[in-house]
Amino acid sequence: MLFGKPSIRSEIASRDLRLLLHSTHLTINLPQIFADGFLDTARGLRSRLGAKAERLLHDPERLEKFAVGLDYLNCAVTVPNFELLYARSQNAWQREWVHLVLDMKLIEQPETLFCPVSAAQDFGTHVTSGVAGLQSMFAEQVEPWNRSGLHKSEPTHPQAEVLIQGPLSIDHVREIIVYTGEIEIEAQRLAEFHHRKIATQVLPKLFLWPGRLKK
Repeated sequence: MLFGKPSIRSEIASRDLRLLLHSTHLTINLPQIFADGFLDTARGLRSRLGAKAERLLHDPERLEKFAVGLDYLNCAVTVPNFELLYARSQNAWQREWVHLVLDMKLIEQPETLFCPVSAAQDFGTHVTSGVAGLQSMFAEQVEPWNRSGLHKSEPTHPQAEVLIQGPLSIDHVREIIVYTGEIEIEAQRLAEFHHRKIATQVLPKLFLWPGRLKK
């Protein structure tokens, strides 16, 4: 910046960050989100649903080892966390998962946390907050990864995360991105059944496996 100290808002603008994504399962999670009217945290789901909550969690083992994750929603900027989605569904992940596009202003909330790697790595010790936290996601080198070939809006490490405190009202969901028109029809059907009005978009490029991950 030429004048003043950098802020989260200025970092968002300079990095041209436009997508804050929370990926969720089409048939397991999305109906529950529509029915509840909010995106719940792992702790909230367990409190309300008990053992039944396990099927709704992205990664129960991870959350057991990472206490702060119990109260936050794991999100990605610009591109999804492909490795997490692949681990959950293997080759069927493109048809089983959708991306919820969240309000970018959530990144500016003081309770929002950032991590340049997977937030569960080393029991959450890499999680930080504020401008420095957001900047850490775009460091020139993060572990074996560097910024060679990356767009300025793409985090250095493929599993970098933004953690949004939950529960989060469905009103913060701006759009649902899906892989095919067939999946879009199902997402729209679920939304209509639960009397929710949320735009959908077919955007296959957000479901293409990145070449740098080599899977």
